[in-house]
Amino acid sequence: MIEAKWLFNLRPDQIDVVIHPQSVVHSLVQFEDGSMKAQMGLPDMRLPIQYAFTYPDRLKSDFPRFNFMDYPSLTFERPDLNAFVNLRLAYDALAAGGTMPCTLNAANEIAVAAFLQDQIRFVDIARINAQTMEKAEFIAKPTVADYIAIDTEARRVAKSIVGVV
Repeated sequence: MIEAKWLFNLRPDQIDVVIHPQSVVHSLVQFEDGSMKAQMGLPDMRLPIQYAFTYPDRLKSDFPRFNFMDYPSLTFERPDLNAFVNLRLAYDALAAGGTMPCTLNAANEIAVAAFLQDQIRFVDIARINAQTMEKAEFIAKPTVADYIAIDTEARRVAKSIVGVV
């Protein structure tokens, strides 16, 4: 969601996140006339990632092919922001703007690394992210140097929080 804002120059109100349990629709764009285009495939991110790296070219691949008959029903749901706390934090970071998305990203990288090293529980990630967002300095109109400094500060703050979890 944060990447979509920057990659496609979108406002936060132009971005929706949906839960799609079948994981067949990897991205979906709605145009001004209401029509939509979807990038669909098997619930495997290799093809979408390959396309992201090779766009606008398409490479021949040996990936299994998608068959609509294997997926007769596709469903979509609104996310529960109380259950998906990190998604709520991403919405908050986008709404705040400035350095807040950078702070969230830095905190999340530290928290996920700590989880992968068995230093914290999975459920601690969102709390570390939220506390880092509260404690790190916020700059509304940052320069590149500000982003670098805030990234460093947010990582330091997140590491200090990991140390007490």
